[in-house]
Amino acid sequence: MNYSPRRLDALRQALEQKKADGIIVSNPHNVRYLSGYTGDDSALLITRDGGYFYTDFRYTEQAAKEIRGLKLVQRKKSLFNAIAKTVAKRRMKKVLFESASVTFQQYQELTQAVPRSRLVPNWGAVANIRMVKDEGEIRAIQAAARVAETGFRRFRGMVKTGLDERVMANGLDFRMRALGAECPAFEIIVAVRERASQPHARPTRRILRKGEPVLVDWGARKDFYNSDLTRVLFTDRIPRTIRRVYEIVREAQRLAIAAVGPEVPAKQVDRAARQYIRKHGFGKQFGHGVGHGVGLEVHELPTINASSRHILKPGMVFTVEPGIYLPGVGGVRIEDMVLVTPNGCEVLTALPKAIDEMVVPV
Repeated sequence: MNYSPRRLDALRQALEQKKADGIIVSNPHNVRYLSGYTGDDSALLITRDGGYFYTDFRYTEQAAKEIRGLKLVQRKKSLFNAIAKTVAKRRMKKVLFESASVTFQQYQELTQAVPRSRLVPNWGAVANIRMVKDEGEIRAIQAAARVAETGFRRFRGMVKTGLDERVMANGLDFRMRALGAECPAFEIIVAVRERASQPHARPTRRILRKGEPVLVDWGARKDFYNSDLTRVLFTDRIPRTIRRVYEIVREAQRLAIAAVGPEVPAKQVDRAARQYIRKHGFGKQFGHGVGHGVGLEVHELPTINASSRHILKPGMVFTVEPGIYLPGVGGVRIEDMVLVTPNGCEVLTALPKAIDEMVVPV
């Protein structure tokens, strides 16, 4: 697992800025990011001058080999009971906790155990650090992207009429795993013709017929890092309406990618695609943001939408995925991953997307 002690240093700086004595980290992705631990059932308490890693007997041997820069604590009761004991022992006054990953029951357990400590909900302390990837993370994301792309190239050879969406999704899943993926980055979307108007359509028994387009949204997870792409394939011929929509989406994506660069407001990238789609009369048919960060989670910061407050920095990795969705007709989304560089951006995914290259023989 890719690990850097600078991540803990950055989090401690955040604690100083918030005048907090420590932060409880319970999101599994954040635990992994900060500690290097690759197992389950764990949490952290990071303080201004140190840190603690909590797990149970099942994982102590693994944790002892993997974690760095933290004191290993084997819990006897619950994770939060063990954390509370440390908070009380150190007489910590203000402690942050990850509000998105702490249940109400766990919160009650903490407040009852440490009534003299002020518990403050926090969501973004670690997420903000994770936004900018280091070189090791970028390499891991690139490796996940290569697996996804190679898997898709092999998958194209199996696409034919008579197959249903579930069979095709399973076929792509199998091919990525055979190339070293731990699993798909998310449930693969395979949506035939009219079902592609649903941005997150789940695969069904809908059969692919000649002359129908099929939208495929997929990604691979490798060494805990993710990739995310979307392409539309065509069987034999390209319907006239979908051809027009496809070319609009492709140009919108090109404009959005061209807008990516350091110190650029993220919403400006969204605006570049959205204005072009709106100009061609499909503004109401593009209802989601143009992209999202990708890393240990397939959806993470930065957000690339019309209301985003993020400013792009070198090392950020995110998708650019405009789309147009026509209920009863179908939909088109084209998605690639980009890396913000000091001088602009690098497109991390390189599968063909010219419309005539997306036709598969049947």
